[in-house]
Amino acid sequence: MKKSEKTPYETNPVEGPVDAICAFVEGYDVLQKILNETGEEHEIADALRAAMYRPVRPEGGDNPPISLYEIGVVFVPSADGPGKYGINERKLEAALKVREYDIRALFVQEDGILPHLAETLSDFLQDEELDEFIYAAMLRFLNECRRLTAMWT
Repeated sequence: MKKSEKTPYETNPVEGPVDAICAFVEGYDVLQKILNETGEEHEIADALRAAMYRPVRPEGGDNPPISLYEIGVVFVPSADGPGKYGINERKLEAALKVREYDIRALFVQEDGILPHLAETLSDFLQDEELDEFIYAAMLRFLNECRRLTAMWT
């Protein structure tokens, strides 16, 4: 059996939103790497990417849509794999000071990233006949999503 990489949720405590967002992004990258290495980088990976890339318009105001890119989280493609996210922690910290409400909305409001990821992961965990290794990796990332959700609610 393959050894599954542990997510930051299982290995690192977080002390605030910056740490939690960094752990979440690292957990996403771990799952994408596993999907790529096992040849499962098709429908699952596409659905997860769609949930991550979409901008979200915060409810209850006239604020413009916000995306991961605007808070310093950018996707860096790779020629030899699925690519991964890079985080500019200074930009993230600055964004949290100025747009904390909007960033919270980006992640947890009804049409935010985390509800979409949780729904997508839950659907695949229930409906697909997944390899045990893939199932465990998806469940680990779902736990990262839950931890970040808990921080914002």
